[in-house]
Amino acid sequence: MKSAAIIAEYNPFHNGHEYMIKKARELIGADIIIILMSGNFVQRGAPAVCDKYLRTRMALSCGADIVFELPVKYALSNAEQFADGGVRLLCSLKGVDFLCFGSECGDITALTALSETIEEFSHSEPFKNDLTQKIKNGMSYPAAFCETALTFAGEDSNLLRSPNNLLGLEYLRALLRLKKEKNFCSMPYPITIKREGDSYTETVISAMPSATAVRNELLTGMTGITNAVPEKVLKLLSAESGKTFPVTEDDFNDILFCKLNCTSDNDLLKIPDANPDLIRKLIGFRRKKISISELIPMLKSKCFTYTAISRTLFKIILEPYYSNAVNCSFKHSKPYLRLLGFKKEASSFLRSLRYSETCSVITKPSDADLSDPSYMLDIYASGLYCQVYSNKYRTGFTEELKTGPVIMD
Repeated sequence: MKSAAIIAEYNPFHNGHEYMIKKARELIGADIIIILMSGNFVQRGAPAVCDKYLRTRMALSCGADIVFELPVKYALSNAEQFADGGVRLLCSLKGVDFLCFGSECGDITALTALSETIEEFSHSEPFKNDLTQKIKNGMSYPAAFCETALTFAGEDSNLLRSPNNLLGLEYLRALLRLKKEKNFCSMPYPITIKREGDSYTETVISAMPSATAVRNELLTGMTGITNAVPEKVLKLLSAESGKTFPVTEDDFNDILFCKLNCTSDNDLLKIPDANPDLIRKLIGFRRKKISISELIPMLKSKCFTYTAISRTLFKIILEPYYSNAVNCSFKHSKPYLRLLGFKKEASSFLRSLRYSETCSVITKPSDADLSDPSYMLDIYASGLYCQVYSNKYRTGFTEELKTGPVIMD
């Protein structure tokens, strides 16, 4: 039985996502499609527009067989950490034959060769020195890394100018690193599928839209997405619209400023992966009457990207759980994957994963290791997200530790 995994956000699920799942089955002949999906907070530094259980139902309705949650400490990270965390967990599972990802080029040979080049040079002193100098000159880290990589990449450098290619390269680099670790002897084979449809920055809705365009439409109603999402997804969204979604960053305004105003400068500066200069700039906005969507452009500069700023704000919102999860030196015997949902026909395959010696598959949330700071961050983040939308829409509060996986026929 062949299995293929896709690391995704589905924020929200649209026609392009369904296309990728179908293409993965077609190219690989996969019997099982596993999705490792960001939970209620996503990599661009924002709450998901709708919660992880609704997005799980979307995925299962449109071709996925099993959906796991990518832990928040990876989901709310830069591209390298996002990719490394996802690939590391899938390798720990030891039940994944293929890792599928979308790219603008659709050429796995070219991407693999480029990933090997970058991984080789990224540890060299000339690469590090060039990267450091560009950052000192006012470039953001992502832009500086890309420009430095272009210097060393040679003829394949154009591949670095496309966002899905870049994320695909991080998946491939993660696989290269994990191959060197003795405890990862089972590695999925990477496959890339050429991305079809609009650029991720496109804001106009189409039949193959960007997730940005679909999210924008959801903020104003449902009529604009009729042809942009699968019919089953449209029904799911229609049933929940105005009950649990849409959720936006500005729904977290009060929480952010409560944390910002009540947390000492020293503790803010200790938050992992938060740029100290950005934190100092942010401290100047204490006790100001301003929304998150207004604040982010005010903090934007050559040094700080929108996503880096957004991720920092939501790391503050998730304190102290975020710092505990990233900094904790407590050694757990196994990585974990929280099961969000599955199809009944995938039950036998799922049972084989549950007996993995290298990864704990969590099906009952309250039975998991509650001393694990990473898992407790996931629980806290989900509870906070649920509290926000239940207050916004006056719906019932769902207790995360009592919520089991979605099961579909």
